[in-house]
Amino acid sequence: MKRNEKGITLVTLVITIIVMTILATVTTYSALDSLRTAQKNAFISEMEMVQAKVNVIYEKLKNNEQDIAYYNNIGQDISVLDEETLIKILGRSSKDGFKYFSKEDLKKLDLEDINQEVIINFSTREVISTRGIKIGGVMYYKLSTIPNYSGYNVDYVNKNTQAPTFEVEQTKLETGWKFTLKNIKYNSSVEGGTLSYKLHDDTNWIMEGESTSFIATKPGLYDIKFTDRAGNSTEVQKQVYVENGMLAYYDGENNTGNGRHSDTTIVWKDLSGNDNDGLLKNFNNNENSGWQENYLQLEGSVDEVTLPVQIPEGRSMTIEVVFTERNFARANILRGIVEGEESWKGFHAHTWYDESAENIQYDGRLYIGGGKDTSVVYRFSADELNYKTALNKTDSMVYTFEYSTKKAQLYINGEKIAEKTYETIPNTITQFKIDNSQKSYYRIGIYDRVLTEDEIKTNYEIDKFRFGITE
Repeated sequence: MKRNEKGITLVTLVITIIVMTILATVTTYSALDSLRTAQKNAFISEMEMVQAKVNVIYEKLKNNEQDIAYYNNIGQDISVLDEETLIKILGRSSKDGFKYFSKEDLKKLDLEDINQEVIINFSTREVISTRGIKIGGVMYYKLSTIPNYSGYNVDYVNKNTQAPTFEVEQTKLETGWKFTLKNIKYNSSVEGGTLSYKLHDDTNWIMEGESTSFIATKPGLYDIKFTDRAGNSTEVQKQVYVENGMLAYYDGENNTGNGRHSDTTIVWKDLSGNDNDGLLKNFNNNENSGWQENYLQLEGSVDEVTLPVQIPEGRSMTIEVVFTERNFARANILRGIVEGEESWKGFHAHTWYDESAENIQYDGRLYIGGGKDTSVVYRFSADELNYKTALNKTDSMVYTFEYSTKKAQLYINGEKIAEKTYETIPNTITQFKIDNSQKSYYRIGIYDRVLTEDEIKTNYEIDKFRFGITE
Protein backbone atom coordinates (compact mmCIF):
# COMPACT_ATOMS: atom_id res chain seq x y z
CA MET A 1 0.00 0.00 0.00
CA LYS A 2 2.86 2.36 0.81
CA ARG A 3 4.48 1.62 -2.56
CA ASN A 4 1.20 2.67 -4.23
CA GLU A 5 1.07 5.97 -2.32
CA LYS A 6 4.67 6.79 -3.28
CA GLY A 7 3.88 6.08 -6.96
CA ILE A 8 0.88 8.35 -6.91
CA THR A 9 2.88 11.09 -5.24
CA LEU A 10 5.53 10.92 -7.97
CA VAL A 11 2.95 11.17 -10.75
CA THR A 12 1.26 14.06 -9.01
CA LEU A 13 4.58 15.85 -8.76
CA VAL A 14 5.30 15.45 -12.46
CA ILE A 15 1.82 16.71 -13.42
CA THR A 16 2.19 19.65 -11.08
CA ILE A 17 5.51 20.61 -12.68
CA ILE A 18 4.01 20.41 -16.20
CA VAL A 19 0.99 22.51 -15.22
CA MET A 20 3.20 25.09 -13.56
CA THR A 21 5.41 25.24 -16.67
CA ILE A 22 2.39 25.78 -18.92
CA LEU A 23 1.04 28.45 -16.62
CA ALA A 24 4.41 30.17 -16.54
CA THR A 25 4.60 30.09 -20.36
CA VAL A 26 1.05 31.45 -20.76
CA THR A 27 1.80 34.14 -18.20
CA THR A 28 4.97 35.09 -20.08
CA TYR A 29 3.20 35.30 -23.46
CA SER A 30 0.30 37.16 -21.87
CA ALA A 31 2.73 39.62 -20.31
CA LEU A 32 4.52 40.09 -23.65
CA ASP A 33 1.22 40.57 -25.45
CA SER A 34 0.12 43.08 -22.85
CA LEU A 35 3.42 44.88 -23.24
CA ARG A 36 3.03 45.00 -27.02
CA THR A 37 -0.54 46.25 -26.65
CA ALA A 38 0.59 48.90 -24.20
CA GLN A 39 3.37 49.99 -26.55
CA LYS A 40 0.92 50.17 -29.46
CA ASN A 41 -1.58 52.18 -27.43
CA ALA A 42 1.14 54.53 -26.21
CA PHE A 43 2.40 55.03 -29.76
CA ILE A 44 -1.12 55.76 -31.04
CA SER A 45 -1.90 58.08 -28.13
CA GLU A 46 1.28 60.13 -28.61
CA MET A 47 0.87 60.32 -32.39
CA GLU A 48 -2.75 61.45 -31.94
CA MET A 49 -1.62 64.19 -29.58
CA VAL A 50 0.89 65.41 -32.16
CA GLN A 51 -1.71 65.12 -34.92
CA ALA A 52 -4.25 67.14 -32.93
CA LYS A 53 -1.70 69.92 -32.43
CA VAL A 54 -0.76 69.90 -36.12
CA ASN A 55 -4.46 70.17 -37.05
CA VAL A 56 -4.74 73.33 -34.95
CA ILE A 57 -1.53 74.78 -36.40
CA TYR A 58 -2.74 74.04 -39.92
CA GLU A 59 -5.86 76.18 -39.35
CA LYS A 60 -3.74 79.00 -37.90
CA LEU A 61 -1.42 78.96 -40.89
CA LYS A 62 -4.35 79.41 -43.25
CA ASN A 63 -5.46 82.61 -41.55
CA ASN A 64 -2.48 84.27 -39.91
CA GLU A 65 0.74 85.26 -41.71
CA GLN A 66 2.44 86.02 -38.38
CA ASP A 67 1.94 82.40 -37.32
CA ILE A 68 3.48 81.24 -40.59
CA ALA A 69 6.77 82.93 -39.76
CA TYR A 70 6.70 81.56 -36.21
CA TYR A 71 6.13 77.93 -37.17
CA ASN A 72 8.60 78.09 -40.05
CA ASN A 73 11.32 78.71 -37.45
CA ILE A 74 10.43 75.65 -35.36
CA GLY A 75 11.85 72.25 -36.13
CA GLN A 76 14.94 71.29 -38.08
CA ASP A 77 15.77 70.68 -41.70
CA ILE A 78 14.88 67.14 -42.66
CA SER A 79 18.45 66.60 -43.87
CA VAL A 80 19.50 65.93 -40.26
CA LEU A 81 18.10 62.44 -40.82
CA ASP A 82 20.16 60.03 -42.88
CA GLU A 83 18.89 58.94 -46.28
CA GLU A 84 18.27 55.37 -45.17
CA THR A 85 15.91 56.52 -42.43
CA LEU A 86 14.06 58.82 -44.80
CA ILE A 87 13.55 56.04 -47.34
CA LYS A 88 12.35 53.75 -44.56
CA ILE A 89 9.72 56.13 -43.21
CA LEU A 90 8.70 58.00 -46.38
CA GLY A 91 9.00 55.31 -49.03
CA ARG A 92 8.50 56.92 -52.44
CA SER A 93 6.73 59.99 -51.06
CA SER A 94 8.32 63.40 -51.57
CA LYS A 95 10.38 65.00 -48.79
CA ASP A 96 9.18 68.46 -49.79
CA GLY A 97 7.53 70.41 -46.96
CA PHE A 98 8.67 68.12 -44.12
CA LYS A 99 10.68 69.23 -41.08
CA TYR A 100 12.24 67.12 -38.35
CA PHE A 101 11.01 67.53 -34.75
CA SER A 102 12.98 66.09 -31.81
CA LYS A 103 11.42 65.72 -28.37
CA GLU A 104 12.77 69.17 -27.49
CA ASP A 105 11.36 70.65 -30.70
CA LEU A 106 7.95 69.19 -29.85
CA LYS A 107 8.01 70.99 -26.52
CA LYS A 108 8.10 74.25 -28.48
CA LEU A 109 4.73 73.18 -29.86
CA ASP A 110 3.48 72.75 -26.25
CA LEU A 111 3.74 68.97 -26.58
CA GLU A 112 5.24 67.69 -23.32
CA ASP A 113 6.17 64.10 -22.47
CA ILE A 114 6.14 62.92 -26.07
CA ASN A 115 8.59 60.06 -26.58
CA GLN A 116 8.41 60.22 -30.35
CA GLU A 117 10.66 61.94 -32.82
CA VAL A 118 8.66 62.86 -35.88
CA ILE A 119 8.70 64.65 -39.21
CA ILE A 120 5.82 67.03 -39.89
CA ASN A 121 4.42 68.69 -42.99
CA PHE A 122 2.19 71.54 -41.83
CA SER A 123 0.84 72.14 -45.34
CA THR A 124 -0.61 68.63 -45.62
CA ARG A 125 -1.07 67.84 -41.89
CA GLU A 126 1.09 64.74 -42.19
CA VAL A 127 2.83 63.40 -39.08
CA ILE A 128 5.31 60.52 -39.43
CA SER A 129 7.25 58.84 -36.63
CA THR A 130 10.97 58.31 -37.20
CA ARG A 131 10.98 55.33 -34.84
CA GLY A 132 7.70 53.66 -35.71
CA ILE A 133 6.16 50.62 -34.08
CA LYS A 134 6.30 46.94 -34.97
CA ILE A 135 2.97 45.13 -35.16
CA GLY A 136 2.83 41.52 -36.29
CA GLY A 137 6.41 41.73 -37.48
CA VAL A 138 5.71 44.79 -39.68
CA MET A 139 6.91 48.35 -39.00
CA TYR A 140 4.40 51.22 -39.13
CA TYR A 141 5.28 54.93 -39.05
CA LYS A 142 1.93 56.65 -39.62
CA LEU A 143 -1.41 56.37 -37.85
CA SER A 144 -3.27 55.86 -41.10
CA THR A 145 -1.28 52.72 -41.96
CA ILE A 146 -1.83 50.89 -38.67
CA PRO A 147 -4.17 47.89 -39.19
CA ASN A 148 -7.78 48.53 -38.12
CA TYR A 149 -6.99 52.08 -37.02
CA SER A 150 -10.01 54.37 -37.49
CA GLY A 151 -9.05 57.49 -35.56
CA TYR A 152 -7.79 60.76 -37.01
CA ASN A 153 -8.34 61.46 -40.70
CA VAL A 154 -4.64 61.96 -41.28
CA ASP A 155 -4.99 61.49 -45.02
CA TYR A 156 -6.45 64.99 -45.19
CA VAL A 157 -4.64 67.41 -47.46
CA ASN A 158 -5.26 71.13 -47.72
CA LYS A 159 -8.37 71.34 -49.89
CA ASN A 160 -7.31 74.77 -51.06
CA THR A 161 -4.53 73.23 -53.12
CA GLN A 162 -4.93 73.31 -56.88
CA ALA A 163 -7.07 70.58 -58.41
CA PRO A 164 -5.53 67.82 -60.55
CA THR A 165 -5.22 68.17 -64.31
CA PHE A 166 -5.67 65.48 -66.94
CA GLU A 167 -6.39 64.78 -70.59
CA VAL A 168 -9.20 62.62 -71.95
CA GLU A 169 -8.62 60.14 -74.76
CA GLN A 170 -11.73 59.16 -76.73
CA THR A 171 -11.80 55.81 -78.55
CA LYS A 172 -14.58 54.50 -80.84
CA LEU A 173 -15.83 51.01 -80.03
CA GLU A 174 -18.32 48.79 -81.87
CA THR A 175 -21.00 49.47 -79.28
CA GLY A 176 -20.01 52.90 -77.97
CA TRP A 177 -17.07 55.09 -77.01
CA LYS A 178 -14.37 54.62 -74.40
CA PHE A 179 -13.13 57.66 -72.46
CA THR A 180 -9.77 57.27 -70.72
CA LEU A 181 -8.02 59.74 -68.42
CA LYS A 182 -4.41 60.33 -69.46
CA ASN A 183 -1.46 62.30 -68.04
CA ILE A 184 -3.06 62.90 -64.65
CA LYS A 185 -1.05 65.48 -62.72
CA TYR A 186 -1.61 66.00 -59.01
CA ASN A 187 -1.13 69.41 -57.45
CA SER A 188 -1.31 68.13 -53.88
CA SER A 189 0.94 65.68 -52.05
CA VAL A 190 -1.65 62.90 -52.20
CA GLU A 191 -1.94 60.88 -55.37
CA GLY A 192 -4.87 58.79 -56.57
CA GLY A 193 -8.54 59.62 -56.85
CA THR A 194 -11.94 58.67 -58.20
CA LEU A 195 -13.60 59.06 -61.60
CA SER A 196 -17.27 59.91 -62.15
CA TYR A 197 -19.29 60.95 -65.18
CA LYS A 198 -22.79 61.77 -66.42
CA LEU A 199 -24.66 63.11 -69.40
CA HIS A 200 -24.67 66.88 -69.07
CA ASP A 201 -28.41 67.24 -68.46
CA ASP A 202 -28.57 64.37 -65.95
CA THR A 203 -28.47 65.07 -62.22
CA ASN A 204 -26.92 61.82 -60.98
CA TRP A 205 -23.22 61.07 -61.36
CA ILE A 206 -22.09 57.56 -62.24
CA MET A 207 -19.16 56.55 -60.04
CA GLU A 208 -16.30 54.52 -61.52
CA GLY A 209 -14.19 54.49 -58.36
CA GLU A 210 -10.44 54.32 -58.90
CA SER A 211 -10.83 53.31 -62.55
CA THR A 212 -9.47 55.85 -65.05
CA SER A 213 -11.85 54.97 -67.90
CA PHE A 214 -15.52 54.40 -68.70
CA ILE A 215 -17.63 53.39 -71.70
CA ALA A 216 -20.47 55.55 -73.05
CA THR A 217 -23.15 53.90 -75.15
CA LYS A 218 -25.05 56.84 -76.62
CA PRO A 219 -24.23 60.22 -78.18
CA GLY A 220 -24.35 63.36 -76.08
CA LEU A 221 -22.35 65.80 -74.00
CA TYR A 222 -20.57 64.11 -71.10
CA ASP A 223 -19.41 65.71 -67.86
CA ILE A 224 -16.27 63.94 -66.65
CA LYS A 225 -15.01 64.58 -63.11
CA PHE A 226 -11.85 63.41 -61.37
CA THR A 227 -11.53 63.98 -57.62
CA ASP A 228 -8.17 63.44 -55.91
CA ARG A 229 -7.92 61.98 -52.43
CA ALA A 230 -7.62 65.45 -50.97
CA GLY A 231 -11.09 66.29 -52.27
CA ASN A 232 -9.97 68.57 -55.10
CA SER A 233 -12.03 68.07 -58.26
CA THR A 234 -11.56 68.91 -61.91
CA GLU A 235 -14.48 68.64 -64.33
CA VAL A 236 -14.30 68.66 -68.13
CA GLN A 237 -16.80 68.09 -70.92
CA LYS A 238 -16.41 65.79 -73.91
CA GLN A 239 -18.91 65.30 -76.69
CA VAL A 240 -20.06 62.45 -78.89
CA TYR A 241 -22.05 63.58 -81.92
CA VAL A 242 -24.43 61.26 -83.75
CA GLU A 243 -22.21 59.17 -86.04
CA ASN A 244 -24.61 56.89 -87.89
CA GLY A 245 -24.58 57.96 -91.55
CA MET A 246 -21.98 60.67 -91.01
CA LEU A 247 -20.05 61.49 -94.19
CA ALA A 248 -17.97 64.34 -92.79
CA TYR A 249 -17.53 66.33 -89.59
CA TYR A 250 -15.47 69.52 -89.34
CA ASP A 251 -14.75 71.15 -85.99
CA GLY A 252 -13.25 74.62 -85.57
CA GLU A 253 -11.67 73.71 -82.23
CA ASN A 254 -10.13 70.36 -83.18
CA ASN A 255 -9.27 71.33 -86.74
CA THR A 256 -6.25 69.01 -86.98
CA GLY A 257 -7.92 65.77 -85.93
CA ASN A 258 -5.40 65.07 -83.17
CA GLY A 259 -7.25 66.92 -80.41
CA ARG A 260 -5.30 70.10 -81.01
CA HIS A 261 -6.02 73.41 -82.70
CA SER A 262 -3.78 74.98 -85.35
CA ASP A 263 -3.88 78.67 -86.24
CA THR A 264 -2.27 78.18 -89.64
CA THR A 265 -3.37 74.83 -91.09
CA ILE A 266 -4.85 74.95 -94.60
CA VAL A 267 -6.37 71.47 -94.15
CA TRP A 268 -9.60 71.25 -92.16
CA LYS A 269 -9.50 67.67 -90.93
CA ASP A 270 -12.59 65.52 -91.41
CA LEU A 271 -13.18 63.93 -87.99
CA SER A 272 -15.63 61.31 -89.29
CA GLY A 273 -12.81 59.04 -90.41
CA ASN A 274 -13.90 59.21 -94.07
CA ASP A 275 -10.92 61.35 -95.14
CA ASN A 276 -13.06 64.12 -96.65
CA ASP A 277 -10.55 66.73 -95.48
CA GLY A 278 -11.41 70.33 -96.33
CA LEU A 279 -8.99 72.68 -98.09
CA LEU A 280 -8.56 76.39 -97.31
CA LYS A 281 -7.48 78.92 -99.92
CA ASN A 282 -6.54 82.62 -99.85
CA PHE A 283 -6.76 83.12 -96.07
CA ASN A 284 -4.68 85.89 -94.48
CA ASN A 285 -4.32 84.28 -91.05
CA ASN A 286 -5.44 87.31 -89.08
CA GLU A 287 -8.43 88.16 -86.88
CA ASN A 288 -10.64 88.73 -89.94
CA SER A 289 -9.45 85.89 -92.15
CA GLY A 290 -8.42 82.50 -90.80
CA TRP A 291 -8.48 80.35 -87.70
CA GLN A 292 -9.56 81.78 -84.37
CA GLU A 293 -9.63 79.87 -81.06
CA ASN A 294 -12.57 77.60 -81.93
CA TYR A 295 -13.84 78.72 -85.33
CA LEU A 296 -12.85 79.66 -88.86
CA GLN A 297 -13.42 83.28 -89.89
CA LEU A 298 -14.09 84.23 -93.51
CA GLU A 299 -13.39 87.78 -94.60
CA GLY A 300 -15.25 88.04 -97.89
CA SER A 301 -15.19 86.92 -101.50
CA VAL A 302 -11.53 85.83 -101.61
CA ASP A 303 -11.51 83.32 -98.73
CA GLU A 304 -12.62 79.86 -99.81
CA VAL A 305 -13.11 76.42 -98.26
CA THR A 306 -13.71 73.29 -100.35
CA LEU A 307 -15.21 70.19 -98.69
CA PRO A 308 -14.89 67.10 -100.96
CA VAL A 309 -18.10 65.39 -99.83
CA GLN A 310 -20.30 63.70 -102.43
CA ILE A 311 -24.04 62.98 -102.13
CA PRO A 312 -25.27 61.01 -105.15
CA GLU A 313 -28.70 61.63 -106.61
CA GLY A 314 -31.10 59.24 -104.93
CA ARG A 315 -29.61 59.67 -101.44
CA SER A 316 -31.08 61.50 -98.48
CA MET A 317 -29.01 64.02 -96.55
CA THR A 318 -28.66 66.10 -93.40
CA ILE A 319 -26.48 69.20 -93.27
CA GLU A 320 -25.54 70.92 -90.00
CA VAL A 321 -23.82 74.30 -89.82
CA VAL A 322 -23.03 76.21 -86.64
CA PHE A 323 -22.11 79.75 -87.62
CA THR A 324 -22.17 83.42 -86.67
CA GLU A 325 -23.32 86.02 -89.20
CA ARG A 326 -20.90 88.94 -89.53
CA ASN A 327 -22.17 90.68 -92.66
CA PHE A 328 -25.51 90.10 -94.45
CA ALA A 329 -24.07 91.45 -97.68
CA ARG A 330 -21.73 88.45 -97.83
CA ALA A 331 -24.55 86.01 -98.31
CA ASN A 332 -23.26 82.45 -98.63
CA ILE A 333 -23.44 80.03 -95.69
CA LEU A 334 -22.75 76.70 -97.45
CA ARG A 335 -23.50 75.38 -100.91
CA GLY A 336 -23.39 71.99 -102.52
CA ILE A 337 -21.67 72.07 -105.89
CA VAL A 338 -23.43 70.23 -108.72
CA GLU A 339 -21.21 69.00 -111.54
CA GLY A 340 -21.11 71.57 -114.35
CA GLU A 341 -23.76 73.84 -112.85
CA GLU A 342 -22.33 74.57 -109.42
CA SER A 343 -25.16 75.40 -106.98
CA TRP A 344 -28.00 74.81 -109.44
CA LYS A 345 -30.48 72.16 -108.19
CA GLY A 346 -28.14 71.07 -105.42
CA PHE A 347 -28.05 72.62 -101.96
CA HIS A 348 -27.57 76.28 -101.18
CA ALA A 349 -27.94 78.19 -97.91
CA HIS A 350 -27.42 81.93 -97.62
CA THR A 351 -28.82 85.07 -96.06
CA TRP A 352 -31.45 86.64 -98.26
CA TYR A 353 -31.65 90.07 -99.78
CA ASP A 354 -34.47 91.76 -101.63
CA GLU A 355 -33.34 92.31 -105.23
CA SER A 356 -36.62 94.02 -106.13
CA ALA A 357 -36.05 96.89 -103.73
CA GLU A 358 -34.80 100.15 -105.17
CA ASN A 359 -31.81 99.86 -102.87
CA ILE A 360 -30.98 96.22 -102.09
CA GLN A 361 -31.70 95.57 -98.42
CA TYR A 362 -29.93 92.80 -96.52
CA ASP A 363 -31.98 91.72 -93.56
CA GLY A 364 -30.71 88.29 -92.44
CA ARG A 365 -33.59 86.20 -93.79
CA LEU A 366 -32.58 82.67 -94.80
CA TYR A 367 -32.88 81.15 -98.26
CA ILE A 368 -32.25 77.39 -98.54
CA GLY A 369 -32.54 74.85 -101.34
CA GLY A 370 -31.35 74.73 -104.95
CA GLY A 371 -29.78 77.53 -106.98
CA LYS A 372 -30.72 81.20 -107.02
CA ASP A 373 -33.50 80.79 -109.54
CA THR A 374 -37.05 81.99 -109.05
CA SER A 375 -38.55 78.51 -108.89
CA VAL A 376 -39.61 77.03 -105.56
CA VAL A 377 -39.73 73.43 -106.70
CA TYR A 378 -36.54 72.47 -104.86
CA ARG A 379 -35.93 75.11 -102.24
CA PHE A 380 -37.33 77.15 -99.35
CA SER A 381 -37.93 80.77 -100.19
CA ALA A 382 -37.11 83.44 -97.63
CA ASP A 383 -40.83 84.09 -97.18
CA GLU A 384 -41.51 80.40 -96.51
CA LEU A 385 -38.86 80.23 -93.83
CA ASN A 386 -39.73 83.60 -92.29
CA TYR A 387 -36.65 83.55 -90.10
CA LYS A 388 -33.97 86.19 -89.67
CA THR A 389 -30.49 85.60 -88.40
CA ALA A 390 -28.93 88.26 -86.21
CA LEU A 391 -25.52 89.79 -86.65
CA ASN A 392 -22.84 88.49 -84.27
CA LYS A 393 -25.12 85.82 -82.84
CA THR A 394 -24.23 82.13 -83.10
CA ASP A 395 -26.91 79.88 -84.64
CA SER A 396 -27.28 76.18 -85.39
CA MET A 397 -28.87 75.45 -88.79
CA VAL A 398 -29.89 71.89 -89.73
CA TYR A 399 -31.35 71.04 -93.14
CA THR A 400 -32.69 67.57 -94.00
CA PHE A 401 -33.90 66.10 -97.27
CA GLU A 402 -35.62 62.72 -97.56
CA TYR A 403 -35.16 61.37 -101.09
CA SER A 404 -38.05 58.88 -101.16
CA THR A 405 -40.67 61.45 -100.10
CA LYS A 406 -38.95 64.61 -101.45
CA LYS A 407 -39.55 66.11 -98.02
CA ALA A 408 -37.24 68.84 -96.70
CA GLN A 409 -37.07 70.27 -93.18
CA LEU A 410 -35.20 73.13 -91.55
CA TYR A 411 -34.26 73.36 -87.87
CA ILE A 412 -32.86 76.47 -86.22
CA ASN A 413 -31.31 76.04 -82.76
CA GLY A 414 -32.89 72.63 -82.28
CA GLU A 415 -36.44 73.65 -83.28
CA LYS A 416 -38.11 72.83 -86.59
CA ILE A 417 -39.21 76.05 -88.24
CA ALA A 418 -40.30 74.79 -91.69
CA GLU A 419 -40.93 71.73 -93.85
CA LYS A 420 -42.16 71.18 -97.39
CA THR A 421 -42.30 68.59 -100.16
CA TYR A 422 -40.22 69.41 -103.23
CA GLU A 423 -41.65 68.88 -106.70
CA THR A 424 -38.29 67.88 -108.14
CA ILE A 425 -35.20 66.18 -106.76
CA PRO A 426 -31.82 67.93 -106.40
CA ASN A 427 -28.99 66.71 -108.60
CA THR A 428 -25.91 64.84 -107.44
CA ILE A 429 -23.70 66.97 -105.20
CA THR A 430 -19.99 66.50 -105.94
CA GLN A 431 -18.58 68.77 -103.26
CA PHE A 432 -19.47 71.55 -100.82
CA LYS A 433 -17.99 75.02 -100.72
CA ILE A 434 -17.88 78.07 -98.49
CA ASP A 435 -17.02 81.37 -100.16
CA ASN A 436 -18.38 84.89 -100.67
CA SER A 437 -18.98 85.00 -96.93
CA GLN A 438 -18.18 86.99 -93.82
CA LYS A 439 -19.12 84.47 -91.18
CA SER A 440 -17.59 82.45 -88.34
CA TYR A 441 -17.83 78.67 -88.76
CA TYR A 442 -17.70 76.53 -85.62
CA ARG A 443 -18.84 73.15 -86.87
CA ILE A 444 -20.13 71.49 -90.06
CA GLY A 445 -21.67 68.02 -90.19
CA ILE A 446 -22.85 66.19 -93.32
CA TYR A 447 -24.84 62.90 -93.32
CA ASP A 448 -26.23 60.68 -96.06
CA ARG A 449 -29.50 60.16 -94.20
CA VAL A 450 -32.16 62.19 -92.41
CA LEU A 451 -31.41 62.56 -88.70
CA THR A 452 -34.36 62.09 -86.39
CA GLU A 453 -35.64 65.02 -84.35
CA ASP A 454 -34.13 63.50 -81.20
CA GLU A 455 -30.75 63.13 -82.91
CA ILE A 456 -30.86 66.73 -84.08
CA LYS A 457 -31.65 67.88 -80.55
CA THR A 458 -28.82 65.75 -79.13
CA ASN A 459 -26.28 67.37 -81.44
CA TYR A 460 -27.75 70.80 -80.82
CA GLU A 461 -27.48 70.49 -77.03
CA ILE A 462 -23.77 69.76 -77.46
CA ASP A 463 -23.33 72.79 -79.74
CA LYS A 464 -25.37 74.99 -77.44
CA PHE A 465 -23.02 74.25 -74.55
CA ARG A 466 -19.80 74.37 -76.55
CA PHE A 467 -20.47 77.52 -78.54
CA GLY A 468 -22.76 79.49 -76.24
CA ILE A 469 -25.81 79.47 -78.52
CA THR A 470 -28.74 81.49 -77.18
CA GLU A 471 -32.28 80.99 -78.40
